[in-house]
Amino acid sequence: MIITALLLAIAVIAYLCGSVNGAIIVSRYLFRSDVRDLGSGNAGLTNFYRNYGAKGIAGVLAIDVAKGLVGAFIGGLLLGLATSDPLLKPEYVDIGRVFATFCLVLGHVFPIFYGLRGGKGILVGVSAVFVVDTDAALIALVVFALVVALTRYVSLGSVLGAASVPVTMLANGFSGLCLILALLTLLIIVMKHMGNISRIIKKREPRFVFRRDLSHKLDEEKF
Repeated sequence: MIITALLLAIAVIAYLCGSVNGAIIVSRYLFRSDVRDLGSGNAGLTNFYRNYGAKGIAGVLAIDVAKGLVGAFIGGLLLGLATSDPLLKPEYVDIGRVFATFCLVLGHVFPIFYGLRGGKGILVGVSAVFVVDTDAALIALVVFALVVALTRYVSLGSVLGAASVPVTMLANGFSGLCLILALLTLLIIVMKHMGNISRIIKKREPRFVFRRDLSHKLDEEKF
């Protein structure tokens, strides 16, 4: 009974934390607009940068990284309370952290505060993974950086980086339940990137460039 109650508490806390979207908050309060109305319509770091530039990036990073770290930490802390057995506690902590990561990504993708229209879960996901398994997070970042450097497809780097996480967790001896939760999280991320994957196959996906995309302003009278 206590495990069920703790899992429910983790789900609610992590989901609500995930629903606090940095790109939406910063775009509204700093630029008086909604990042979801511009560019790709995604409430994520890449679309934010393409439309607003570097200004405000620190705020987006601070919010989304903080919620990932805090949410995963709380998840492990709470489920760790379910046992006092020193042999079982590490496993409970791991499960709590990975379950919290799943709920964080779910909240980021489908935020209750913003009409269930959020981002794609990459930034909050990798932040939470730093709490779950630092090796997995670092390898994911390396994979992401290499893929983006070689192809300039942020979406492809994101998906392949995310896919590397359960592989590293498997190599590091995480339990089957943790791996299932990690795969479910990956499934959400892949589903959110299906449009990008389709455009990459058709060679229609825009490549990332280090400058703002002002194409959405072409029809404005003052542009």
